[in-house]
Amino acid sequence: MKTFHMSILKADGVFVEGEAEIVIIPTIDGKYGVKANHANIVFSIDPGLLQYRMAGGEMKEAFVASGMMRFEDNDALILVESAEHPEDIDEVRAREKEAESREAMLQKKSRMDYYLAQASLIRATERLKVKNKKNFR
Repeated sequence: MKTFHMSILKADGVFVEGEAEIVIIPTIDGKYGVKANHANIVFSIDPGLLQYRMAGGEMKEAFVASGMMRFEDNDALILVESAEHPEDIDEVRAREKEAESREAMLQKKSRMDYYLAQASLIRATERLKVKNKKNFR
């Protein structure tokens, strides 16, 4: 299968880098897949399940927080706030963050606080979905 160069960078360093066969990213409109020789494009990434296959390997999954992807001349650059493989997700911490976010949304402080809590809730919920591998959007 044809390949392209892919770099997945998170805020604190490189998550994955090398030759890939496919990457499927979560967007506001659903999942979007890219293979070698795809047209040049830029995407906004929503928190959720990212799937990829490196050259000759098997499909892998990861949770990614919001970010962006640029595919240009057979090179994918994916920049995300954070990325974690399912086995690295701390389920207890994610559940605590989910509960804290729900409580913060109920406190009805400022509109900005509400939106920040809402974004935190989405991120925690999506992390739990990836950890438990169910209910992907």
